[in-house]
Amino acid sequence: MVASTTCAVHCFAAPVLITLAPLIGLGFLFEESFENIAIMGSVGLASLSLIWGFSQKHRQLKPLFIFLLAVVFFALSRVESFSSIVSEPVLMGLGGLTLATSHFINMKLCQSCHDCETH
Repeated sequence: MVASTTCAVHCFAAPVLITLAPLIGLGFLFEESFENIAIMGSVGLASLSLIWGFSQKHRQLKPLFIFLLAVVFFALSRVESFSSIVSEPVLMGLGGLTLATSHFINMKLCQSCHDCETH
């Protein structure tokens, strides 16, 4: 959830901070390769967390569907023809927020699962 939230903050703040980062030695945070690594890392961690929550705890599909929506936002942000319609920072920010939301819902479902005391 922290990685997803950090990703969302990064994406929404990027347009403002992109001019300041090189001045303080943090220009690499706004390179495409860094963004790709951050996306893959966030999606990978989320996949593990959500699959574990689903299979071991709550058996609810809602967090998985929200996760898939986040993946769609991330994928669309990488398609140049689509990101010219909706800006890349908006799509990335929505992806990060949606991913964090799926983690939050998964966490709440895992905490509220009373049938899972034996797991």
